Amino acid sequence: MSPRIGLKSRVRKTAESILRRQAKPVRRLLLATGRDRSPILPEIVQIESTNICNAKCVFCPRDEMHRRQGVMSMDLYRKIVDECAALGITHVRVHNYGEPFLDRHLVDKVRYAKEKGIKEVGMISNGSLITEKVARAMIDAGLDAINISVDASGKEVFESTRLGLNYDKVIANIERLLRIRTEMGRRRPKLILSFVRQNNSDDEQAFIVHWKNIADKIHVTDLHNWAGTLNRESDVNYPCYRPWLTFTVLWDGRVSLCCADFDGRAILGDLRTSTIAGIWNAEPYRAVRREHLESGGPDICRSCDLPRKDSPLWITKLA
Repeated sequence: MSPRIGLKSRVRKTAESILRRQAKPVRRLLLATGRDRSPILPEIVQIESTNICNAKCVFCPRDEMHRRQGVMSMDLYRKIVDECAALGITHVRVHNYGEPFLDRHLVDKVRYAKEKGIKEVGMISNGSLITEKVARAMIDAGLDAINISVDASGKEVFESTRLGLNYDKVIANIERLLRIRTEMGRRRPKLILSFVRQNNSDDEQAFIVHWKNIADKIHVTDLHNWAGTLNRESDVNYPCYRPWLTFTVLWDGRVSLCCADFDGRAILGDLRTSTIAGIWNAEPYRAVRREHLESGGPDICRSCDLPRKDSPLWITKLA
């Protein structure tokens, strides 16, 4: 690491530490300056292609999801993407709470977004359904990034926690995707491999050593509590960026509070009858932001520990 990069890193960490200690003043400042209205459009629009999944992961609260399951229609999807393109929104994700490759129109949806000029189209997948045909079609459609969840502790942990999935098949699918990408002379989609820390540093380090020069990025994270579904404990005081910077659309067109609101408990609008621009700073969104700043937000926010993972420097985007 160069001295300059090291200095920038230390300055950033110092700024983050100061901001976290100033959570209450930051909240008061946002309220006083009318930041219940976001001054910028969402950076990311997350479009749930489907909320159906072919796995039953032990750390996933699917049993707590009571909303209907389905697949977003192509007509509704086109409407949303058209609005994103018209507004200049550059980052769209075609997943939310489900396995996106269960949507048989997923390739067409990715291609449509790229044809409309969306700069970054990405998704998260469990990697179990990426056949040779699907891999070639998705690369050809222009997918920019795919994040595949793989446990660093190997086959035994993977198959005991990601019930219904086969570790060897997922690894083979990842290797196939990379091979086809090379054969097609493409650098996209960017491959991100992610895993949740399971307190097994030897296995984790071995995983990183093996994949660091194969995948484009390795993302290591701690398990979060799914907005208080897995446990109700949260010591997060700093404002969460999601109500100000992200926009999450469920498969049926309803707009939920964020990606952690997997059951659609806080619905802020409906794109079947409204628009992104019409919903983004309308009263339901503004009321949630005010509540978030005044008291920590609705129950789903007060019990969520997801913001602990985030840099508090996001606040500078609202200046």
